[in-house]
Amino acid sequence: MCEILLFSKLSFEFLGATAGLRLLNISNPTYTNSLLNNIRTYFSSLGLLFDAPEYQVRIIDGSEEGLSGWISTNILMQELFTNNNPLETYGVLDMGGM
Repeated sequence: MCEILLFSKLSFEFLGATAGLRLLNISNPTYTNSLLNNIRTYFSSLGLLFDAPEYQVRIIDGSEEGLSGWISTNILMQELFTNNNPLETYGVLDMGGM
């Protein structure tokens, strides 16, 4: 909790639910919406930069999930800071999900 509050005024917080919640949303959308709304309520109570709850906590599609993985990998490997050439970055292969 301390770490979250330390950075709360510096960056927006996002939660992108992936394949598991996409599947649950097919079989039980009422429960899925309740879960997401409870998370939004919790995030709102933390004092985070949380101005667009419907956008900041949501189910993301597979394309956005893949792009996020590519960006995360290349930031962690410092390729996007040092190289700045998308054709010379690390590729990412995600074998899970739907």
